[in-house]
Amino acid sequence: MRFSPFLAAVAAAMLLAPSPATATAKAAAPAAEESDREIVLAQLDYTTGLSVTFTDSVPSDEVGMVQTGPIGRAPLIVLDDEDTLLETYLEVTPPDVAVPRRLVEDHGADPPAELQRRRITSEPVTAGGLTAPASAVRSGPASCTWSIFGWTLWHDDGVPGLPAKSYSTFDFGGFKQKIAESYVANCTPPGSTTNLWARHRVYYRNALGNFVKHFEGIVPPGYAQAVTKKGKIKRHRTVSYDDGWNADPACFTCLYSREGRFRS
Repeated sequence: MRFSPFLAAVAAAMLLAPSPATATAKAAAPAAEESDREIVLAQLDYTTGLSVTFTDSVPSDEVGMVQTGPIGRAPLIVLDDEDTLLETYLEVTPPDVAVPRRLVEDHGADPPAELQRRRITSEPVTAGGLTAPASAVRSGPASCTWSIFGWTLWHDDGVPGLPAKSYSTFDFGGFKQKIAESYVANCTPPGSTTNLWARHRVYYRNALGNFVKHFEGIVPPGYAQAVTKKGKIKRHRTVSYDDGWNADPACFTCLYSREGRFRS
């Protein structure tokens, strides 16, 4: 069955619901986080098992890309540091697949020549059975030491008992950035029970000074997930990680890796 990052977000909410035994301990926690509304621009599914979703966030007006697939079997798409999401989309889809108008708008002036032979649509795009060109993917071994990005601001290899952690633009000079990128590989053995998820969330700071959630997803055992969020303006941003086994070092096969960066 194909894995959907958006169905995973729903499953995450169910997994994270406190039991009666823990409700008292969590009573002081916020009831809900302020979140963007995610609009799906395109859902692309590849023969390798990779699922790619292009999104638009409201009200932040930022586009994004989420890709999820089985480790070692579904190479992830590499985003060139200089490419827009439109250029990435054109590279990883065949000419007969329509192009979301929102990605064209985000690209701005001087659209790629390839766009002249593509149909542009304001409707959500769905395409399956796709094959990404070899130039657009980066394969890696099924390990928790592999890096997807050419350079990183943080990288934590998968080890038992890896504690939950957040990374913020305030940790790296305090500069606002246009882009947040995050990668999680859940190296817990495939087929493990569904509670052994790994979770990550991406936030931005709005004009009121509040951190608003762009994205929340879970990564099942044996899967990896990469998220990109980008906007026209620089913002303070945060990426947060935790796991479903409460960083218990006694579970020697429960491990995930995480890495990411902020850039403009």
